[in-house]
Amino acid sequence: MFRCFAESTLSISEGLSMTIKILEMLGVNSVVGNGKKTIHLCKNTLRLSAGFFIIPLTIFLMSCSGGSSGGSVDLPDFIDVSDEMGIGDVGNLGQTAAWGDFNGDGRQDLFVANTDSRPPNSFLFRNSGGSFVDVTMPAGIFDLPLRSAAWADYDNDGLLDLVVGTIQINEPPILYRNTDGGFFEDVSEGAGITEEGGITSHTVWSDYDSDGLVDLFQANIGVSFLYRNEGDGTFSEVSAESGLGGFLLTNSAIWFDFNNDGLSDLFLANDGINTFYSNNGDGTFTDVTDTAGLGGDPGWNSVAACVGDFNGDGFLDLYVGNISSSRNALYRNNGDGTFTDITSETGTGDVGDARTCAWVDFDADGRIDLFATNHTSPSRLFRNLGNMRFSDVAPEVGLDFPLDVFAAPWGDYNNDGFMDVFLNGHIGTALMESSGNSNNFIIVELIGDGVLTNTSAIGTRVQVSTPGRIHIREVSGGKGCCEQDMLPLHFGVGEDRQADLRVDWTSGSVCSFTNLDVQGGRRFVLLEDQCDLLELN
Repeated sequence: MFRCFAESTLSISEGLSMTIKILEMLGVNSVVGNGKKTIHLCKNTLRLSAGFFIIPLTIFLMSCSGGSSGGSVDLPDFIDVSDEMGIGDVGNLGQTAAWGDFNGDGRQDLFVANTDSRPPNSFLFRNSGGSFVDVTMPAGIFDLPLRSAAWADYDNDGLLDLVVGTIQINEPPILYRNTDGGFFEDVSEGAGITEEGGITSHTVWSDYDSDGLVDLFQANIGVSFLYRNEGDGTFSEVSAESGLGGFLLTNSAIWFDFNNDGLSDLFLANDGINTFYSNNGDGTFTDVTDTAGLGGDPGWNSVAACVGDFNGDGFLDLYVGNISSSRNALYRNNGDGTFTDITSETGTGDVGDARTCAWVDFDADGRIDLFATNHTSPSRLFRNLGNMRFSDVAPEVGLDFPLDVFAAPWGDYNNDGFMDVFLNGHIGTALMESSGNSNNFIIVELIGDGVLTNTSAIGTRVQVSTPGRIHIREVSGGKGCCEQDMLPLHFGVGEDRQADLRVDWTSGSVCSFTNLDVQGGRRFVLLEDQCDLLELN
């Protein structure tokens, strides 16, 4: 969060309208009088990207008490630690980012990329524990402008591999195989990731056929592609035979099990009517958009989607971000195969200027919250108050800026039990570290057996139960506009000191634990084989 170190007052001629407008967008208070606009200031520094340059701009914010809305003992602050952590310069026109522990040391590493016409474009940062180290070149990652990125262990060798989508028309994604925890080899052609056509908008992983191997979905402006993992290092493109081969203007995609049948279903965020496919369990899908009530408005341009069980009923709800549209949309999962648009009742419509979104319990109070970024409007952090009520606290905690954030992956990079977020956008980037609070939490890293469940555990569902509440999450292979949160799952449990844990693996096996002590927060690793639950320090 930006903090105030000094106050001052600046009088600016009304003629300098652009300067005044920019300052007001940045959150300063202003009063008009005698032909002048007097702006009350608090001194701080913000990096903004303009064109191809990063401009140091000294600005002043009305946040002298630690936030533009005062602050609360219940809410963590978020502070930009990009420079001190070594990731303050990642180019311009930021587009995608993904958390993933590629070397297996228990710390979340970060892949970041932009779409600038001038390099550098791609960055792989290894988390050393005290800072991030740029290992892009020695890791063998090509320096290319990219649109999306996602981690998964596609060959079940215990090492996270990386897929990225380029900005080039008709270019297939690049699949990097992690060879030794530090070097990546481009295996795209040999693996069969070769289909040309359209413009890649999103690359997301899912074990849609529950065979223990992650498959790859390439959402396109045009015909999208579904690559089925054959288990021998190769993929087969099966979109037509699976029922996903239609021509759509798809901006984003997200997999989630909407009807709790253990199968991953697919939502496509499109320019125009959105599309929702139910997984039939035999390798095919049925378009259930109309019956589910998820088509949206033909005038919407939907660019992002994210899922979370905001009301604790055990069914994943869906949020859709729209740009150049009237509003965003929050859909409550009714648990009967249908959804209800409850945007108006919950006050989560924002302004229809979306870039990306995420569900995260940022304050660990046991209610999952909603983060939504915008193109020209400030970001929103809709804090879940319960009873279908939300309140935007982004200015209070320091997450309303920068503007135009395309990727907002959440992850606990410093292993303190509270979720941090990397903001990557066209106007600025920031690693926003959470100050945390006194609430308890559970973080669980899942490792599938590599036979019936993929080792990344993508698609696996976890339920944490505390007195009076149920919390569910699924391990995701990508979400939002074009990014990926960390694979370990985070649950806030508020002041509850004990919790039950249930894990439903994609193999169909179940691991259950009761009365876990979560006082002070707990971090676990769970191995599917023999249901071994290991506590981390």
